[in-house]
Amino acid sequence: MNQIQAAGSFERIAEDVARGLSKASMLGGRAFIRTPVLFPSGSTVVVVIHEEGGGRFRVSDLGQGSEEADTLGIAASFRTQAAEIAARSGIEFDDHAFIVTALGRDQLVGAVMAVANASGRALERAMLRTERGREAASVRRLVAKLERVFPEADVIREAELRGVSDTAWRVDALVRADEGQAAFDFVTPHPNSVTFATAKFLDISRLENPPLRVAVVHRKASLGDLLTVLAHVARVVEEDAPDATFARALAA
Repeated sequence: MNQIQAAGSFERIAEDVARGLSKASMLGGRAFIRTPVLFPSGSTVVVVIHEEGGGRFRVSDLGQGSEEADTLGIAASFRTQAAEIAARSGIEFDDHAFIVTALGRDQLVGAVMAVANASGRALERAMLRTERGREAASVRRLVAKLERVFPEADVIREAELRGVSDTAWRVDALVRADEGQAAFDFVTPHPNSVTFATAKFLDISRLENPPLRVAVVHRKASLGDLLTVLAHVARVVEEDAPDATFARALAA
């Protein structure tokens, strides 16, 4: 009896959770569905259902993804990603919003989730592509700076180093000079970036003759307490620091 009651109670909990993942509200004759899909910003993707007449419906994200992209300054990249996703998934993208039309009632659940996922995925991909582009530009600037600071050295972009674990690590730049080697790698304030860089530099530092390690950051203050973690395994310099700061990277 207790097991039956417990099972029934758990079923009600599951139903409450399912209802909490989505919420519907009516406004101006349209149904606004708050889906469980999230944009990278943490805001919920909302999908709108319109009646087209004749028992048919239209589903749209009302350009919510486009508006998020505009706020982030990546509108052009979002439109490119959205068009690709729309073409692959059979959803229309009108250069602003994801739309599916002429839907029957039994198609609405699938269409709502398809539109929500498309909007969220397009923004996520646009952010990733933009960040990769920024990183590539930062690496180009770093390499140019190192070539200026160390004119007699070999400056290798995206070099591979093996740590004591024999793991192959990639660093954004490696300087090889008569006085030694220094590995430079960009690190962002995100905990995952700091954790990965720390593991990389720690493994490299345990080599018999390790290169000097330099973590390049935009601003030290943006790392907060993580700056101390990173400083245990590498010298931390800001990317716009004077040339003399970078020149000291090969100092004993």
